[in-house]
Amino acid sequence: MMQGLLSATAATILLSSTAVGQERATCLYAEPFSGPDMPAGWAVTPAQVALLDQNGDTTGGFTGPWIIGNAEQANAAGYFPVPDEPHGNTFAMANDDAPPCDCAMSDVSLVSPVYDLSTVPAPAVSYRVYHDGLPTNGHAWLDVSTDGTVWTTLEEIPAVHNAWQQRMADLGAFAPGSVQLRFRYDDNGDWSSGMAVDDMCIFTRVADDIALVDAWLGDRTVSPFITDVRSLGYSRIPVEQQEPLLLSARVRNNGLNVATDITVETTITPENGTPVTVGPVVVNALAPLHDTLVTWNTGFVADVAGHVNISLSIFAANADEEPSDNDASLTYEVTAPDVGNHAMALDNDQPSTALGDDGFSVGCRYELNEGQATIHGVSTRFGPGTAPGARVRVVLMNGELNPLHVSSMHTITEEDLQLSFNGGTVYLPLDSVLDVDGPQDVIALVHSPPDSGAVRIMAGGNSPVGANWLIQDPEFIITYPEVTPIVRLHFSSPVTVGVEGPLPAPSPGFAARYDAAMGSIILTGPLLSPTGTTRVFDPNGRLIQQGGAIALGEGRTRIAAVNWPPGLYVVQAATTRGVECVRVAIVP
Repeated sequence: MMQGLLSATAATILLSSTAVGQERATCLYAEPFSGPDMPAGWAVTPAQVALLDQNGDTTGGFTGPWIIGNAEQANAAGYFPVPDEPHGNTFAMANDDAPPCDCAMSDVSLVSPVYDLSTVPAPAVSYRVYHDGLPTNGHAWLDVSTDGTVWTTLEEIPAVHNAWQQRMADLGAFAPGSVQLRFRYDDNGDWSSGMAVDDMCIFTRVADDIALVDAWLGDRTVSPFITDVRSLGYSRIPVEQQEPLLLSARVRNNGLNVATDITVETTITPENGTPVTVGPVVVNALAPLHDTLVTWNTGFVADVAGHVNISLSIFAANADEEPSDNDASLTYEVTAPDVGNHAMALDNDQPSTALGDDGFSVGCRYELNEGQATIHGVSTRFGPGTAPGARVRVVLMNGELNPLHVSSMHTITEEDLQLSFNGGTVYLPLDSVLDVDGPQDVIALVHSPPDSGAVRIMAGGNSPVGANWLIQDPEFIITYPEVTPIVRLHFSSPVTVGVEGPLPAPSPGFAARYDAAMGSIILTGPLLSPTGTTRVFDPNGRLIQQGGAIALGEGRTRIAAVNWPPGLYVVQAATTRGVECVRVAIVP
């Protein structure tokens, strides 16, 4: 039904803080829901449901309750944050809070074709499902029938708040014979969001088969709201903010036998270091069709900046007859002043939706370790629908919601939007650097005041509930999106605007030099665009000048730099070729 005021909104990684095991090797019957239309033989009941208005009253219109779509479509209204995993994937969904259905969904079903199991020994069905039960109390089930009339519930699907579930159910009691499956959802007549189903597979169970269902950076057994325990897994983390690496994994027994002596082995390969083997981590014995969540401390801390790749593998006492789902991989980046712009981030850099409204703050909770940290600014990515001329600022709070810093307003330019739409980030410097004593949490927010113009902040990847924040003005209503806003902290170094990693070499023919006699920076190369803007950032990463460039002719542009302290500056210029950046040294 219609979304409520306190609903959890949309809110884990590439840089992936989550990864899942591979699909099963052999499916006797398979349905990937690849769309765009509902697959042949699948039926939807009821065929149509009533559309509702913002008050929950019927409009007189009707629509089908199940459709094929992707994560962006699922979260079009901001209330059904289906993780975009794999990126761009499609699935079947009953979604009562996004177009075309803002509607009542009491007991809506997706019914499969008839599957012949007469020659299938030990059949079972596996499937992926997203069902979070939010914001109130929606329910989901998997049913089976041998005649299409009498249905038996195989399982009530539990609500999991920030991840696709890989589930399996035994069909052995219904073979030999023919069966139909039914995925069923009920919004409980309340403000609930929906159910998504993907990758259904009917297969023959073997005697011994364990699976690595999910894997994550961080400790998934601890809530981010517990502020005295560090638990989050970061896609980007500064060298000095590292703690010994925590990993989590979900292991399941798909076989007919009890699985014993299960272990998880981990290999960590830093980009600029020697591979490290961790483990084995011992998992308790698992009964058939049972799973368990295991978390362990690898003890790994990277010595230098760069990407870190992680390989996970599981083993058991008996040889696995289906080893294709026994492995997973993760990766993250350790950042420094010259690597990754010294950023700390939770997002996966693969935006799937945009967050925002009229008057809001959106961002992430970051866990800073013991010692003093110096924060210079925040970077973000604006999404479609953002209006040039709209205003935003940086707001930093501690875990008790006390303000640490509120920056000056930044007016969003066409160049900001171009940079964002091309996959970059826009740097928003603090008015002055902020020294923070840890350990403590810092909530980093991009704030758009009411009536400042439309602003949308891109989000990608999913984090545990409590890691991501959306605050609505003026009531200060806090919700916790599961899709992660692209709002990153930058630490004690200058930031190259819109560039993740070292500043690239300028485009051919584009350069900058300091002319001491003129007291100016001279840009040489392509012309500024007719509506172009130049920005200059000082050696501390602060924006010190916007606009004011003077064309000198013959492909030269002057930026006055009288009495600027010596140091390495960054110039961003919107040229006829696009947004370009270049470093320039000012010397006495």
